[in-house]
Amino acid sequence: MLLIALVLLAFYALQGGLIDPIRDFATDPVKFFGFLVAIVLGITVHEFMHAYVAHRLGDDTGRLMGRMTLNPLAHFDVFGTLLIVIARFGYGKPVPINEARLRGPGSMALVALAGPLSNIALAAICAFPLRFLVGAPGGAVLSDYERILLLVVQYNCILAIFNLLPIPPLDGSNIVYGLLPPRQQYTWRTFQQYGPMLLLLLLLAGGRLLSTLVFVPAAFISNLLLGTGRLFF
Repeated sequence: MLLIALVLLAFYALQGGLIDPIRDFATDPVKFFGFLVAIVLGITVHEFMHAYVAHRLGDDTGRLMGRMTLNPLAHFDVFGTLLIVIARFGYGKPVPINEARLRGPGSMALVALAGPLSNIALAAICAFPLRFLVGAPGGAVLSDYERILLLVVQYNCILAIFNLLPIPPLDGSNIVYGLLPPRQQYTWRTFQQYGPMLLLLLLLAGGRLLSTLVFVPAAFISNLLLGTGRLFF
């Protein structure tokens, strides 16, 4: 997986396919810094909430393995970070869950849903001052501080929507798993080994497919939170 990640990164770098904040680092360092803040904050809170909700529902596996923490280094995933660098979406290292210790029906789905919901909550918190304190961000010239807040809103909406896709190891896959009857759960689990390959195919397909599945819904939520009709993605 590391080799695939390095090859893809080299390919996109040579093709000029890295996302704007990285490609334009020298000319727009504020955008690059805002991108880093948005991604580090988004993934850290996302994975922390998986571990926290699992802990509240009876499974301490994540806490015992050091994942119920706000230390970003505990949640770093090579391939998930690569996706962020070249495609504006990705994921952190999956939090280990022992579903046998979870209490109540649908607990696995709740644990999985906690991550994307935390990204939407984080986006809503950062959108609040932009919407109600500094005016609508759709047309005004924003300060550096406001630009960083805007990037946090945008990228956390992207992270939330992308992670809701029902492709292993993304949260959407575990949400589907948690809602299925036991027999169908076993069948669903057999497809997990193909998840990384499906993500690669999605990435290589790019363009209209990614826009339809990820960027358009993310832009809708972002604009809803910001109170603007402008599409940012």
